Amino acid sequence: MPPMPPDFLQQLLARRDTWWGRESTGSDQGQSTGFADLDRILAGGGWPEQGLVELLCPLPCPAVLHLLLPVLASDGPGARLIANPPMRPSATMLARAGVPLDDLLILRSDDRATLLRASFEAIAGDTVRLALLWAPGGPLPAGTLRRLHLGAQQGRCLLILVRPRQAGQQPSPAPLRLDLSCPAPGELTVTVHKQPGGRAGLHCRLPLLPEHLRRRPPACRELPALTRRPAPQPVLRTPLLRLPAPVVPEVRP
Repeated sequence: MPPMPPDFLQQLLARRDTWWGRESTGSDQGQSTGFADLDRILAGGGWPEQGLVELLCPLPCPAVLHLLLPVLASDGPGARLIANPPMRPSATMLARAGVPLDDLLILRSDDRATLLRASFEAIAGDTVRLALLWAPGGPLPAGTLRRLHLGAQQGRCLLILVRPRQAGQQPSPAPLRLDLSCPAPGELTVTVHKQPGGRAGLHCRLPLLPEHLRRRPPACRELPALTRRPAPQPVLRTPLLRLPAPVVPEVRP
């Protein structure tokens, strides 16, 4: 490999297509995720206030909704949007977690283009403060991701996009990307794929359910079998008494 010229670095910095990072300041603090261990590994101390965030996990990954319950229930003006969820969210569960149902919108559409267009209009309209979108089937072009990111910045909305794990091999304009995995029931492992002003590769383990709900149920062979058959009658151990045959008197004419 030939040696680089002495002014190579200066030429590289002088290029118009060279991206310059900025020094992280203490004013870029985000909103808490509700999990102290997760806040500790994020450079901003929590979720960013606006823009695109990607969560990479094996779909459908219903644990994402448990992870975002604290920010969905946080105080603040604006609506909350859940778009293209894999299952219908339980209104009772959301209400118990403190999510204001009057400010919650559920968006579903079988048409991919309609879903993305409606999601963009919602996040760019300055009325939705948090949007959770499960990516529709198929890869998302870089232009679509960039448009969603710019729309979330325009509408001052935090857009959390749930994508399949293999999408992490593709470039994305999302400043923050997290890998999710479920090593045990009710637990979630979060690994930083990339983040602005912080290191990648940091990870933490989060309990999403109380301890008694995270325990594995006993094996089926250890549970008593349920049956409708009548209980067996006890066997008599003592022999039965034999009574003498009755004597019938003889009748003569």
